[in-house]
Amino acid sequence: MSQPFPDNPYLQGHYRPFGAEMAAENLVVEGNIPEGLAGTFYRNGPDPQFPPHPDDRYHVFDGDGMVYAIRLGDGRAAMRNRYVRTRKFELERAAGKRLFGVFGNPRFNDPSVSPMEYNNANTHIFPHAGGLYALMEGCPPTAIHPDTLETIGFETFDMTVTGPFTAHPKVDPGTGSLHAFGYSARGPASTAVRYNIIDAAGKPQHVAWLDQPYASMMHDFALTDAHVVFPCLPVALSMERAMQGKPVAAWEADKPAAFGIMAKGGSGGETVRWLETDPTFMFHIANSFDDGEDIVLDVAGAKRAPLMPSTDGTLPGHEETRFMLRRWRIGGNGSFREETIDGLDIQFPRIDDRFQGRRYGKAFVNGTARPGAGRVDGFDSIAVIDVETGMRDEYSFGEGAYCGEPVFVARGAQEGDGWLLCLVWDSTTNESCLAILDAHAVAAGPVARIHMPARVPGGFHCHWRNAA
Repeated sequence: MSQPFPDNPYLQGHYRPFGAEMAAENLVVEGNIPEGLAGTFYRNGPDPQFPPHPDDRYHVFDGDGMVYAIRLGDGRAAMRNRYVRTRKFELERAAGKRLFGVFGNPRFNDPSVSPMEYNNANTHIFPHAGGLYALMEGCPPTAIHPDTLETIGFETFDMTVTGPFTAHPKVDPGTGSLHAFGYSARGPASTAVRYNIIDAAGKPQHVAWLDQPYASMMHDFALTDAHVVFPCLPVALSMERAMQGKPVAAWEADKPAAFGIMAKGGSGGETVRWLETDPTFMFHIANSFDDGEDIVLDVAGAKRAPLMPSTDGTLPGHEETRFMLRRWRIGGNGSFREETIDGLDIQFPRIDDRFQGRRYGKAFVNGTARPGAGRVDGFDSIAVIDVETGMRDEYSFGEGAYCGEPVFVARGAQEGDGWLLCLVWDSTTNESCLAILDAHAVAAGPVARIHMPARVPGGFHCHWRNAA
C-alpha cells in the first residue's frame, strides 16, 4: 500500500504526482495545427512513485522520470506517457515503497539496494542518431523507444560512457556530432570530468578527461565553433556532508566561479585553461559563441543558485536567485564581464538549435512578471528576446497558468522562422494543453491549443523529433 505524500510545495499543485500512464488518440485541437508540422514533442519530468523516508526532505529534482510524447501530423494529435523503467523504479515498484534516499543519499537508502542503482532518468529527453534518451546527470543515458516509450536500458556508446552523463548534451550543427560530459565521473563528489563526442551515426568519436578545481554540480556546459567551456560554480558536492544528514549539494559562497576553457575536441588534462571570478550561477546556457579572442555565454543567470540550500540547510530568498537572461563574456585576456540582456524572470532558455555555438539573434524563454521564491508559482509566459537589441515579443497565458520550456521547430531557413511549442497547465480549470505559437508573432498568442486528456504535472526539459 502506498503511503500519502508529505506536505511539500513540490508535491502539491502543479507538481502533485500524477502516477498514471495513458494513451490517447485524436486529441481535441482548438485552432489549427500548422500545415507541415509533423513529428513528436517530448517532455520529461519528475513524477515520484512513492514518498521519501520521513526524515528525508523531498526535492523537485528527485522524482521518477515520466516521459510525455505528443505526436503531430496531418492536422491531428495523439499522446502517450510512460514511466522510465530504471532499476530504481523497478525495485521500488516491486517493494511497494521508496528504497532510495533523495538524490540517492546513502544515509536513507534501504540496505537491500546499492547507491549505484539510483537513476531517476527525469531531467531531459534527447534524440540522437535514431535513438531517444532519457537523461539525468548522475548516470549513463537511458535509451527508450521513440514511439512506444518502452525502456530499453543504459546506452554506454561502446563502453565510453560508463558513469555520469550530462542532461544537456549539444549537437554541433556543422558535423551532427553530439558533445557531452559527465561530472563526478570517477565516483560520487569526485572532481573528475569526462568529455565525450558521439558522431552523427551514434558511434563514439572522442573521450578526454579533466578535473574541476573542486567538486561542483556541473549541470550544463558551453559549445562554440572552436571551444568547450566547463563551468565549475559554487554548488559544491560533499559525501561527508550527506552522511551527516546535510545536503550533498550545497551553495558554498566562499568558493569562486571557475571556467575551464578547452579547444573543441581537446585532450583534457593540462590543455584546459581555468579562469576564476566571483561567485555567480546558472543552470542553463541559451547559447555560446566565439567573438574574436573572447567567448560569449548567454545564460539564465543569477547571483546564486535557487532550490539549492546553504551548507546549514537554509534556502535563499528569491531576489538573489532570480534568473534573468545575462551575457557572460570570458575575455581572451582572462577577464570576466557580465551584463543583463533582459530583466524578465526566466527559467529555461532555448534557441534555434541550427545556430548552436554560433553568433545568433534570438533566445526563446518561459518567464513571468510575478516571480516568487523557489518558482513554486511557476511561469506564465513565453517570450522571444532579441539578444542584440533587447527587444522582447511576449505572450502571457494569464494568472494561474504554468508554462513549461519552449521548444523551437523550424519552418524556414532563416533563424527563428518556425514554431514554439510548450506545455501549459491552467490551475483555474485543472487542464493542460500543448500550445503552438508562431515564433515571429508570439504576442498574437497560440495558433493552436492541443488539449490533454488529464493534467500534466510540472516537468523539466523538452525536445522535438521530426517525423522524417
